[in-house]
Amino acid sequence: MSGMGRISGELRLPPTRYQPVERVAVGGMAEIWKAEAIFPDGRNHTVAIKRVKPELERNQPLYRAMFEDEARLGMLLSHPNIVRVYDARDVGGTFIMVMELVEGVALRGLIQGPRERSVGMPIGACLYITRELSRALDYAHTAQSAEGGALGIIHRDVSPHNLLLGNDGAVKLVDFGLANASIHEAEADGMVGGKLGYLAPEVIDQTGDDHRIDIFAVGIVAWEMLTGHRLFLRDTDRDTVRAVKQCEVPSICELNPKVPPDVEAVIMKMLERSADARYPCAADCMNAVDEVLQRYSPGVSADDVALMVQVHQAMEASDKKQRFDITDLMRDLEQEMNAFVAQSKGTPLDLGARPLDPLDFLGDWQRTPKG
Repeated sequence: MSGMGRISGELRLPPTRYQPVERVAVGGMAEIWKAEAIFPDGRNHTVAIKRVKPELERNQPLYRAMFEDEARLGMLLSHPNIVRVYDARDVGGTFIMVMELVEGVALRGLIQGPRERSVGMPIGACLYITRELSRALDYAHTAQSAEGGALGIIHRDVSPHNLLLGNDGAVKLVDFGLANASIHEAEADGMVGGKLGYLAPEVIDQTGDDHRIDIFAVGIVAWEMLTGHRLFLRDTDRDTVRAVKQCEVPSICELNPKVPPDVEAVIMKMLERSADARYPCAADCMNAVDEVLQRYSPGVSADDVALMVQVHQAMEASDKKQRFDITDLMRDLEQEMNAFVAQSKGTPLDLGARPLDPLDFLGDWQRTPKG
């Protein structure tokens, strides 16, 4: 038995208990906690625990049912490019999912910097991530039950938010909470799943959809990585929906001349408005991306993704430190201003030979120019 399989089996033993450490993410429906799984013999294993927000679970039974469907489906899936679900159980009336913890960042965070500068990410890394995402979807789309029947999985929420990049360079798809699958029990009639900016036109048109909406979403993710722009997202939901419906896709090469035309052609085929004009399956999509990856960046690997993650984390830490430094300066300024107030009330204070200028605490770079 592999290490991952052994851990998965042990985590499902009833005596195992979980000790939450810290909340690491929160979304509209659920929150994620880092936790320690404690085995009966005292050993521990770091995991992620996902739970529906308590207020939703209490007031919206549908969310609980969908969450249970996600857990049931997740425990059936085992693939290097999909976040593993080890266990699901009710704890004091709260339903939790015990999952593989991916130490790293979501792709959303990684592409935010290049997007702010309207530049694309490194082409080789973009293609590598796109190929691995396609590999995950190929597995999910063709997955079968223990009895050999097709599970009929459509993820329906492929986006940079749901693609995790590990410190080791692993690329992992997460969150099958909105997925279609033959084993699901919850009925969510009329619910349009997925983030508006990553939907396919046929979802908006309600003309019927299949697994190729996931391929379209892969194309959006790849287009945004390569260009440093958002493809369909607009200032309002109405305008975003209109942009998806119109499906006008600007040339990648015009926005980023470094991208070879045949790389653009592969991505643009994923983004065809007609599902019949796209790649018929995720495997074909994966093979097409791999072909241009080997042509232009054959040496790109998980190590390149890991390096990008590490650089991003270092920049985040630097930004965070700078924010803390500014906070400290403002706190010092507040203390000095309080001292002035105390002096005005007759409290004897030694404030030096001259009155203090509050701007001294902010530095020249934060002064507001006069005139």
